[in-house]
Amino acid sequence: MMQFVTHSLQKKFILIAFMSVFVLALIVSFFVATKTKSALYNATEQKGRMLAQTVSILIVNELIYEKLGLVEEGGLIDNFVRELYQHQELALEYVAVLDNNLQVISHSDFGEFGKFYEDPFAKDAQNAVDVLVKRTRHTTSHKDALEFAIPLSIEGKRWGVLLFSLSLENVEREAQAIVFQILSLTFITLMFLFILIYFLSQRFIKPIIDLSQAMAEVEVGMVEKTIPVKGKDELSRLAESYNEMVRRIREANEEMKLAYEKLLQSEKLATLGVLSSSVAHRINNPLGGLFNCVHMLQRRGDEPEFRQNYLTLIEEGLVSIEETVGQLLWTAGKRDGEEKRSDVSDVLSGVVKFLDYRMRKQGILYTEIVSDGLKVPVAPHDLEEILLNTMINAIQAMESGGRLTTTARKQGDEIILQIEDTGIGIPRDKIGKIFNLFYSTKKAGEGTGLGMWMTYELVKKYKGNIELQSVEDVGTTVFIIIPEIT
Repeated sequence: MMQFVTHSLQKKFILIAFMSVFVLALIVSFFVATKTKSALYNATEQKGRMLAQTVSILIVNELIYEKLGLVEEGGLIDNFVRELYQHQELALEYVAVLDNNLQVISHSDFGEFGKFYEDPFAKDAQNAVDVLVKRTRHTTSHKDALEFAIPLSIEGKRWGVLLFSLSLENVEREAQAIVFQILSLTFITLMFLFILIYFLSQRFIKPIIDLSQAMAEVEVGMVEKTIPVKGKDELSRLAESYNEMVRRIREANEEMKLAYEKLLQSEKLATLGVLSSSVAHRINNPLGGLFNCVHMLQRRGDEPEFRQNYLTLIEEGLVSIEETVGQLLWTAGKRDGEEKRSDVSDVLSGVVKFLDYRMRKQGILYTEIVSDGLKVPVAPHDLEEILLNTMINAIQAMESGGRLTTTARKQGDEIILQIEDTGIGIPRDKIGKIFNLFYSTKKAGEGTGLGMWMTYELVKKYKGNIELQSVEDVGTTVFIIIPEIT
């Protein structure tokens, strides 16, 4: 009954809200991580530029001192380069000082002394006026680094080029640590938001789901099916409106049941009006004979043989009245545990006994064609009501006389009951309404429009079908089709 729960509003709300927050958090995290990493790179580059400018000034000064003979040639620069390279906080990959011919005059790696650099980056630095920077990958450590180059010049005189490289390993490690922190914080935030979204859905979506479930489960005639009201917001007012609606529906159903029972009673009374003439006739005839027997016994009751003959007649008359009343009582009530199969001939015989007086009175010729031993999987009381309602309609359509023919036969896996009359017929535009509730073509006081509707419902109860063919001023044929196995 609750198949929709799989795609419930609450689950959709949680999923959509969480996925939206999740995607937004990923975008923000990626943006922050990218910006942080870029900031670290920029800070490293700025540090390298400042280092290049500072060191270049010191080296130029030392070159000048060497040129003037104030210090030993190469010794001071080598010491400075070595100390600079060994400074761990700077994370230098190498430091090199080149002369104007791009020959190494000082290097953090003694094996590079005296070599000539043909690197275009070093050549570009000879003619540059500011620090040059490029990203490279160190050949030995295979790690990303920033390489810096700055010309060694003062007052327009060029002394060579300063080259050095700053490793980006620490930057990468720090960036990864920051990204991990961002992702961890994002994950914790998402978990918190998921819990928050869940509780919000419980507060705002769950009442709607409860209302939907209550509406799906509510049934006609249900005594109570309301939902609790919490708070004073819009959802609470919706719950109150629903509870009020259920209360009104319950009251309306109770009133409808009473009205329906009254209508059914009216229909039974209308049918009873049709039967009463036949019952009265079947009872009055034996009563007339009984009164005659009583009078005769009063005159000649002393004669034993005469008295015995008339007592026998009196008994037969009383038995006839008893049978008529018994049939009427059987027709008036439905019994529990009743057999679910009926002999068509037996039930039809009982129906005809109630209608024969009305048919004779209206000059209706009745014909019956029923296969021998034909049984239909319908309870006797239900079959009697089906036939009685249909045949009464047929009789009422033939006030000036006519022919009523009832046929019952087996055709394949179906039992077909056919009631045909030569009455006034039904207009073409009204045939489709005959089985509608409360629709009636009878005169005022003769019915409520429930007879054929009840017949239709009974036939459908046994998984059967009912069809109707009618031509005005020619007659009507009703086909009642019941499957052999229901």
